[in-house]
Amino acid sequence: MNSEKFSVKAKWLPRIDVLIVSPPRWTAMKLITQDKKELSVMLMGMLEKLINLLYTLLKWLMGAPAGLKLNNAFNKMLGKYFSYHVQLWWHFLDVSGEKLDTALQIYHYLGYFGFTFQAAVISDMISIATFHSYCIYVYAARLFNLQISGLIALLRFFVGRKYNPLKGSIDSCEYTNQELFVGTVAFTILLLLLPTTTMYYIVFTLFRILVLIIQYLLAKLIYTIQTLPLYVVTLWLLHSPKVAGKISMEVLNNRKKSSYLIIRLKLFSKSIWDLITDFRALFDVPKQFEWTNMLSNVCVGKQIV
Repeated sequence: MNSEKFSVKAKWLPRIDVLIVSPPRWTAMKLITQDKKELSVMLMGMLEKLINLLYTLLKWLMGAPAGLKLNNAFNKMLGKYFSYHVQLWWHFLDVSGEKLDTALQIYHYLGYFGFTFQAAVISDMISIATFHSYCIYVYAARLFNLQISGLIALLRFFVGRKYNPLKGSIDSCEYTNQELFVGTVAFTILLLLLPTTTMYYIVFTLFRILVLIIQYLLAKLIYTIQTLPLYVVTLWLLHSPKVAGKISMEVLNNRKKSSYLIIRLKLFSKSIWDLITDFRALFDVPKQFEWTNMLSNVCVGKQIV
């Protein structure tokens, strides 16, 4: 008979997490303990370079990026608006950086909970550190979505159609000349302002996607470490009956000549590949990137997680 799939008990997983990454984990913890000041200065320096890069990019956008003719007044307004929020973001990071030594010390002791715990903390810290940039992205996405929605509604307006939210359908409608004139002016304004908004929207959307990719890679790393079949492979190397495969039963005596039956049982070990294939993890797989859905949301200005 075939054995059922084998699942590792949860109590073994923390031990596997500690054992599998002990050398790099203890090396990193030792470096953090000895050079907390240098490490905090290095991290703050990297963040300052990132902020300066955003400032430089915003100044480039406030000019004539790639030779594009943008609306000068609207461009400068958006540039100053986003520059102000980037400045707020840097003030937040600068104030938080004063306690970075303490945070690194706490992070050092979190290493005793395992490498995956530290990786999860890094992912959360990235979310906190980039919260202001996420807010800037939301502002840009909302503005872009309003313009796209307005242009789509005005296109329906020109062909005598309008969206009925009660029925959820497109109905026919007649408009006066005055309404058509106002719609034409509104469509022209939105269309001419759209390239300016698009430039800022693309910059902060790319930054948001980069943060999401980093967090996804950290989640994938945590999942990979937690689901390594180290315990199962160890049992297989020790020829443990817990990971045995098929069972062979052989009758040793003749039931007709004896009042009892003697059966010899023999366990056959499963191959290492079958063992790893049948291994069942106790953790959910990280949610995959739905690139098609993400691109469709980006094109119309809908927020991505």
